Amino acid sequence: MAVNYEDPLGPKHEGWFAEDKPVLQGTIKVVTYNINQGLEVDQAIEELQTYEVLQDPDILLLQEMDEDGTQRVARALRHNYVYYPASVFHWTKRNFGNAILTKWSLSDPGKVLLPYRGLLSQQLRIAVRATVTIGDLRIATYCVHTETYTLPSPHRKAQVAAIVDDIGNGNGHVIVGGDFNTVSNRSIKRMAGQFAEVDLVRATAGLGPTISILGLQPVALDHIFTRGLTVLGAGKVDAIQASDHFPVWVELGLAQE
Repeated sequence: MAVNYEDPLGPKHEGWFAEDKPVLQGTIKVVTYNINQGLEVDQAIEELQTYEVLQDPDILLLQEMDEDGTQRVARALRHNYVYYPASVFHWTKRNFGNAILTKWSLSDPGKVLLPYRGLLSQQLRIAVRATVTIGDLRIATYCVHTETYTLPSPHRKAQVAAIVDDIGNGNGHVIVGGDFNTVSNRSIKRMAGQFAEVDLVRATAGLGPTISILGLQPVALDHIFTRGLTVLGAGKVDAIQASDHFPVWVELGLAQE
């Protein structure tokens, strides 16, 4: 059985490795990557630094991480970060959670406890949130990891609803990304409909599978949603070794068309 961190205030880990104030180039690159229990962090760092479409992200969202691995990635990329563990993973006996990294200013960190637990492990799932300030633009940013498909569909829907409720309606800029464990087109469509209720669009629509299992690529689990930003491009890198998940990226313009 998992040991869960039920306190919405922590534990919290932060670090500040960004150096000079970055120059706004007119677009924003966002990458989300589930590094499979955080086991191959050095390999993941190499991939993030090698593949051009992953290099120099404005915002990097990581899942299945512990605090040490998160700090190592942030230090290597010279990013600021906030990390919250959801639980101690029962296999690795290490912390298991989500992180937001950015070369920009990072503030107002928090953790959203998602309802319902894994049926066998009773593991808690969370979303990590923070405000990333890029130039004069304040972006509410969420890194998400919902429960696997073993959780009943109404419970999985309730987990997404908790994130939607936390975002709320309004005209603010929002980025939501991570591993949503969607196992069918139907579940993706349902989730996209929930985020559409608060005017978020699926920026990574059409990318196809984002995971490899025993050489097969069955489904898209990893997604990025946005509000108040223009989707200019999106993609994935499937030639990776650090994880069974593929890193997914989007390029965003600063104003909707």
